Amino acid sequence: MKYLKITALALAVAMSACKSKPKIIVEETTEKNDMSASSANVSTTGLAATGSDMHQVTALEILEAERYTYLKVKEGVNTFWIATSKFDAKIGNEYFYRGGLLKTDFESVEHKKVFDKIYLVSEIIDAAAHPGSNGGMVNTPPSDMNFKESKNVTGAIKLSELITQKAKYNGKQVTVSGEIVKANYGIMGKNWYHLQDGTKNGGKICDFTITSAENLPLGANVGFEGKLVLNKDFGSGYKYDILMEDAKLK
Repeated sequence: MKYLKITALALAVAMSACKSKPKIIVEETTEKNDMSASSANVSTTGLAATGSDMHQVTALEILEAERYTYLKVKEGVNTFWIATSKFDAKIGNEYFYRGGLLKTDFESVEHKKVFDKIYLVSEIIDAAAHPGSNGGMVNTPPSDMNFKESKNVTGAIKLSELITQKAKYNGKQVTVSGEIVKANYGIMGKNWYHLQDGTKNGGKICDFTITSAENLPLGANVGFEGKLVLNKDFGSGYKYDILMEDAKLK
């Protein structure tokens, strides 16, 4: 799993030029002209597990340049273009990215095409490779699912309390319960579950990520016991503010 980062998307923008003229994406070779997070305000810190700036898009059209890939994508009812460093994109595939720097009236020199609106994306990942994603992905579940539902679990901590007082429980064995609303099986040797118990934080339903070897279906009401960890970084940009690892059924 590897994020594809824009390392050289240089923008030649004549600030004093007439606004009616298109701005041009120019592929430069000198490092001083490369687009960077400091010069273009593009996030290069990695895709987080959650966040309001997370986008899940479907590739509709692809234009390849020497060093960059342009994708026409669809997100909900919106269709637009994004540009990122060159990678093997496929039409029909879903991708995740965060943020993106909006530019208007940009011209691709290689394709002789002016983009009315385009987002410069520093990191992008195929949705199928994102572990524990919030995007609702569910791959093929294991066939050996032997479990017992348990709606009333003794000692279960409400997710709202766990999330708002996470420092109190950091590093401790805790018990939670609720409904599995998302599942991703066999990613990095683990099953990834999103648990909800109906409690809210800031007006939003609490959603808690758990990794486990237990094979459980979507919709199961269960209890988990496991160690709570904060600021977990799996590398390659997979970071979680709060996570229960290697949980077992309670």
